[in-house]
Amino acid sequence: MKKVVITVPRSKADFIAHALKGIEFTSIESDEWIRYTLYVPDGMLEGMIEKTQDTLDETVSRGSGAPLWTGIIPEIERAAGEEDRITLIDVSTPDFVISPFLDRLKEKWKAEAPVQEKVPIEKILASTEEYSRFDTDKVILAAIAGVVALIGLFLNNIGIIIGAMLISPLLGPIYALAISMAVGDRKTTIECIKILGIYILMLIGIAAIVTLPLSYVIDLPMTMEIATRMDSNSVYILMAILLGLATIIALAKGIPEGIAGVAIAAALLPPAVVTGIAVVWHPAGFANALTLTLQNVVGLVTGSLIGVIFLKIGPRDLFAHYRAQQTIARIAWLLVALIVLLAVISFLI
Repeated sequence: MKKVVITVPRSKADFIAHALKGIEFTSIESDEWIRYTLYVPDGMLEGMIEKTQDTLDETVSRGSGAPLWTGIIPEIERAAGEEDRITLIDVSTPDFVISPFLDRLKEKWKAEAPVQEKVPIEKILASTEEYSRFDTDKVILAAIAGVVALIGLFLNNIGIIIGAMLISPLLGPIYALAISMAVGDRKTTIECIKILGIYILMLIGIAAIVTLPLSYVIDLPMTMEIATRMDSNSVYILMAILLGLATIIALAKGIPEGIAGVAIAAALLPPAVVTGIAVVWHPAGFANALTLTLQNVVGLVTGSLIGVIFLKIGPRDLFAHYRAQQTIARIAWLLVALIVLLAVISFLI
C-alpha cells in the first residue's frame, strides 16, 4: 500500500479533483494550495502517477518547469516559478494501514490486476542515485574485492573469487549507466562512465601493485583461473551481453542486488585483476587480458541497454522520451562499433 500526498496551487485543484474522481481521498486547503492525501495499492501507483502527471502537465505553461516528485526523484534544480514551489507529489510506504475500505480495494485490485506490473520510472531513478555519485567507501570496497580476487586467482580457489565478487560494488555504475541512458540523462551517463572507469583502472592498478613485490618474494603459479582470463574470444562478448540483460531484468523484478551483482562482478572483477597481474608478471598475456576486460565492459553495457529497452524504461514526457530515444540510438551505434573492433582485435592477438 502506498500513501500519496499531492499538493497543488488552487488554480490546479479542479483538474486534480477531476483526475481523482472515484478515488477516496482527504484534502486540506490553504489560501495558496490544496493538499490531497490518498492510499492506493502498490500495483495502482504507476497508473496513478501517469494520470496525475498528465493532468498537471496539461495545466503547466511552457515557460514553467515540470512538477516535483519528492521521495522518488527530487529535481529541485529544474524547478522554475512560484507554482513549481507548490506543486508536489510525495509517495511513501506507511508501516501499516488499517482500513476496511482499503482492504476491499486491495482485494478488488488483486482480482483485476494486470499480469505484469510496471515499476514507476521515478522509483527506478531513485534507486540509481547512490550509484551515480563517487563514493570513497565503495572505492575502498572495490580495492578490497580486488585483493581478495587476486589471492583466489593465485590459489586457484573459485570460492575465494566468488567471495570477492559478492563484496564488489561493480553492479551500481553499470545499472545506473543503463537507466541514465534510457532516460536520456547525458550528465549522469558521463558520470557513471567515469566511475566505472575509475573502478576498473583501480582494480588493474591494485593487482599490479600487489603482484610486483610478491613476484620477488615467492614463486607465483600460473593457475588455470589466471590462464583462462588471458584468453580473449569474441564469444565472451555474447556472454557479457546476456549477463547484462539478465541483471537488468533481475533488478527490475526485485531480485536482491547481492545476487544480481555477482553476474556483473563475474564478468569484470577477475579479468581486470588478471590484467593488472599480467602488467608486471606475465606481459605476454596483458593484451589478451585487457581485451577480455574491455569486451566484458562493452558487452555488459550493451546487454543492460537492451534490458532497459525490453522493459520499456524511459521518461514520461513525450519530448524527453524522443530525446532519450535519439541518445540510445547514438550509443547503440557506438557499442556496435566497439563490439566489432574488439572482436577483430581478439581474433588478431
